[in-house]
Amino acid sequence: MSKIVNVDGTPMGSNGTGTLGGYVALGTMGNKCVLLSKLSKRVIRLSPSEMKEMELKTICGADWCEEHYTHLHPKKEIMVFDHRALATHIIRDCQAQGPYVESYERAAGIWRMSDGGLVVNGRSVWRPDGTVMEHGIHEGRVYPASGDVGFDLSTPEADDSEVQRILSAFGAIQWRHALGAELILGQVALMFVCSALRRRPHVLLTGAAGVGKSTVLELVKWLVGPCAHVCTGPQTLAGYYQAVGGTSKAIILDEFEADPKKANVAVTFEVARMAYSLQEGDEGIVRGTPGGAKKSYRFFSPFIAAGVSPGKMEPADLTRWVVLEAVARKGNGPQLTEEEARVIGPRLARRFISRWGVFQATEGMIRECVVAAGGDGRMADTVGTLLACYWTMVSSKPATAEDAEVLVGMLDIKARAEVHGETDEQRCLEALFTRVLAFKFMSDDALVTRSLAISEAVQRVCDDPTGTPEIVARLAQLGIRVAMVKGEWKVFIANSPEHQELKRLFAGTKWATGGWSTVLRRLPGGEESTQRIGSGFKAAKVTVFDVPEELLPAQNDFEQLLAA
Repeated sequence: MSKIVNVDGTPMGSNGTGTLGGYVALGTMGNKCVLLSKLSKRVIRLSPSEMKEMELKTICGADWCEEHYTHLHPKKEIMVFDHRALATHIIRDCQAQGPYVESYERAAGIWRMSDGGLVVNGRSVWRPDGTVMEHGIHEGRVYPASGDVGFDLSTPEADDSEVQRILSAFGAIQWRHALGAELILGQVALMFVCSALRRRPHVLLTGAAGVGKSTVLELVKWLVGPCAHVCTGPQTLAGYYQAVGGTSKAIILDEFEADPKKANVAVTFEVARMAYSLQEGDEGIVRGTPGGAKKSYRFFSPFIAAGVSPGKMEPADLTRWVVLEAVARKGNGPQLTEEEARVIGPRLARRFISRWGVFQATEGMIRECVVAAGGDGRMADTVGTLLACYWTMVSSKPATAEDAEVLVGMLDIKARAEVHGETDEQRCLEALFTRVLAFKFMSDDALVTRSLAISEAVQRVCDDPTGTPEIVARLAQLGIRVAMVKGEWKVFIANSPEHQELKRLFAGTKWATGGWSTVLRRLPGGEESTQRIGSGFKAAKVTVFDVPEELLPAQNDFEQLLAA
């Protein structure tokens, strides 16, 4: 049987009835007062100039205003609403509360309580154990009436057959990844409870045109319903903020295509990076406003996106997204109508939040298994969370160590580790070493000019350190030196961000204005030193790191060089 409690935690009906209306002072935001209307249960932001008679009656309730702030005018002998007195009380009460912390406002969605359990803010505020609460303040968080999540306490849970129908629908496409359908089902579950999670992985569907990516997104849209924001094509930061900023809504994005003329792909990746691990109280992206105030852009939204050519990801993105490639359709495959999916979706959500304890126990078990199999902590956070969500959908009991090993064994940890292993320092080195320039060197007793990648020039110096003076001199001009130190080949590169030749080499990359020294120092053998880049150059700060193994001389040549 459900129990109903008031904002103050007392059982409903334990206090007097009174006239419905009034307000709860929440604090101030600049020159505005923030209050919770007891009539509409919504958070209201009012400037003093907006505290007019009809506005206050609308917010606090006409009957309540008449009961508390209407008195007989001594001269006119008529009843008058003293809205100035009410406005003064609102301002005084809000000032007494201090600055309002907007991040503590929990709109429609599923949130985590201090005991680790969940609370759902929808048409009502309720917990999976049957407790129903008022819209208002609980545990220092504000739960305003702000929308519908598509299900409530009375929604029945999905049964096993319905879960299998959804899984089969996602499996109607052949995915290059063995667990493609399972990971998408896990993402659907995650999208319901994203604001209650510590990590929010993203899923990118790619593949040839017409293979079924948009069909999958459409099914996800029907299942998740009001808990998701659906959009198509290029998006902007302002658009994301207005649609999902501060909410618990997930994002379904179709036609996520790269466009070198626009920054929209970069904006999506920026929002996704922040949403991956943003916690309540964090400021997120802070930008200034024309009025001189700050504006905080906060996102808790996991993405599921689809595109044929979605653009190049940075290493920080690769570790936060799971990329699933669709290979082909499996015939017609099992299909679900929109009506069926919209019925099953709320039941899936109800099933998952009822098994929240199963997810919590399973997440830790799978995470440990991913790390034990050779994955890093970020991989465990990303893929492990999705697998735990999937498991919670299909099992009412937490995964055992054996269950986790089977799931993780299907992941192909080695291949995924290679994807996660791509780092900024490796990309920076690649950007430098793949640059092709004209070099002079001796060939068959003749001085020739040839186009070489810097990696080829480095390799030639390592192969013949005394026979390539022209290459050594040219590298020095570029701010690079290759030398053997204590039996190991090292690369020295100037640190100065004002080095014109290095700025040209890094042009078009994110190190074009500097920063390469800090990043390259993370490579094996990396350290900072003070050295001369070449003959005739002054000593300066340089970054030193090991020459990549593939550029080193053959082992027998190396031993002969050491012997000499």
